[in-house]
Amino acid sequence: MRPKAAQKCVGDAQEARPGAIAVNSGAVDDWQSYRIGEPLRLEFWKYPEQRLHYWWEAQVTEVRDSAVLVHMPLGFEFHHESKGKVVRVEHQAQVAFFAGRWYSGGPDLDAQGKVLEYYWNIQTPAHFEPERIWQYDLELDVRCKADHICQVIDQEEFAVKVGLYPPQWVQAATRAVEEVQLHMKEGRWPVLPKGEEGAWLERI
Repeated sequence: MRPKAAQKCVGDAQEARPGAIAVNSGAVDDWQSYRIGEPLRLEFWKYPEQRLHYWWEAQVTEVRDSAVLVHMPLGFEFHHESKGKVVRVEHQAQVAFFAGRWYSGGPDLDAQGKVLEYYWNIQTPAHFEPERIWQYDLELDVRCKADHICQVIDQEEFAVKVGLYPPQWVQAATRAVEEVQLHMKEGRWPVLPKGEEGAWLERI
């Protein structure tokens, strides 16, 4: 079973009641059915609570053999259900979702397309469905500046949840942090050439 599609209204989002997901789940569904320009809703859920954590909307800009890239324009809305906040983001961003990988992410960009920061979510492998992509958030995140220097964050939150996650998830999440760091070091898509170091972006 998978989380049911949540209502698009913030007030209704908590009405969605997801089911259980197989702990050894890998890439599922058909990401290659997406079309350029197609709008998608990106959802991150909490486990074992089975509740919607946060979501936003974006458009498909690229479809590869094993990944989808989405774009969020200047001023897009970020809906943080856990904190009861809706934030209008004052920069644009791209996020790549990879089939079978335990992370997603990409660059935050200014209006001219200059990299401000990279943000990578550690998560269960993405589920690609009509009109949405969903996954479970696994607390850990990796932030990287434009010069590709990275830091791992939210390790305390992850430590608290370790006993609640299936052992396979804990191992995969730990490996995913290393994979993200290597991804950045090698400058793999959608990572852009190194830029000048800047200040960290403020996030909720």
